[in-house]
Amino acid sequence: MINGFRKEMMFFTRGGRMLAVILVTLGLALMSPVMFGFMSNMMEVMRDMSPSEEYTQMIDMFTNFSASDISMYNVEYVASMGAIVILFVFKGAAGGEQKLRSVIMPQCAGLSAVNYVLPKFLIYPFFVFCITTLSIYLGSAAALIFFAGPLDWGWITVSAVCSGMFLAFSTAVQLCVGISTGKSGLAIILCIAMQTFLPSILGMFRVDRFNPFALYTIGISSAMASGQSGNSLMAALEVSSSSGDLTTLNIAVSMGTAFVISILLYFVTVFVLHTKEVHNEGNEPVL
Repeated sequence: MINGFRKEMMFFTRGGRMLAVILVTLGLALMSPVMFGFMSNMMEVMRDMSPSEEYTQMIDMFTNFSASDISMYNVEYVASMGAIVILFVFKGAAGGEQKLRSVIMPQCAGLSAVNYVLPKFLIYPFFVFCITTLSIYLGSAAALIFFAGPLDWGWITVSAVCSGMFLAFSTAVQLCVGISTGKSGLAIILCIAMQTFLPSILGMFRVDRFNPFALYTIGISSAMASGQSGNSLMAALEVSSSSGDLTTLNIAVSMGTAFVISILLYFVTVFVLHTKEVHNEGNEPVL
C-alpha cells in the first residue's frame, strides 16, 4: 500500500500536474474579481466621458455588481471550466497508464488491484476537493476587496464545500471509467457530456435535486444567497432561482449520495481490474 501511495504521489507531483491544478483553480477563482473590477473602472471612465442618461443606464448594468454576484461567477468558473482542465490533467492517472502499458497489473508491477486503485481514489478526489474549496474562499475574499459587501461566510462555506464535492465526484467518475476501460479519452468525453447535459435532462424530468449533480446548482445558489445583489439582472436571476435548492435536506442528501457513489465507483474499479488479472501460479497461464 505504501508503494502505491509513493508511486501515485510521484506521478502527481512530477511533470507539473499538481502545480497545474493549483494554478488553474486559483486563477479561475481570482479571474472574476480582477476582470469585473477592471471592467467596472473602465465603465465609470466611459460614463464620465459620455454622461447621457441612456448610456448611463446601460453602464449601470455592468458596474453595479456586489461581492455576492462575483462570488457566484467564481463558483461557475471553477466548477465548469476548472473541471475540464482537471479532466485533462488527470488523463494519465485515469487510464493513461494502461493505454501506454506503463503499468502492467498486477504481479509484474508489484501492486495488487487494491493497492493500485485505492491511492488514486484517495489522493485525486481529496486534493480536488481541498483546492476547490480554498479557491472559492479566496475568490470571495478578493470579491470583497473590489466590490461592495457584506458576504455571509456561512453560505460561502456551503458553496465552497458543495462545489468541491461536485468536482471530487466528477474525478471519481473519471478514475472509474478510465481505469476500468483503459481509455482515458473516453473517460474525459463521458465526464464532459455528463456534466453538460445530465443536469438539464434531470431538470426536465424534475429530478434535479437529491443527487450529486445538484451540487453544482447548490454551489451557485449558495453564492448568490451570501449577499444582496447590486445588479438588476443578477437580482432577477436570484429571484427566479428555486429556493428549494438550498434546503438542508437537498444539500445533505446530494453530498451524501456523491460520497457513497464515489465509494461504489472504487469497488467497481477494483472488481473490473480483478477480472483482468493474469494468474501464473500453475503450469500454464490462466486468464
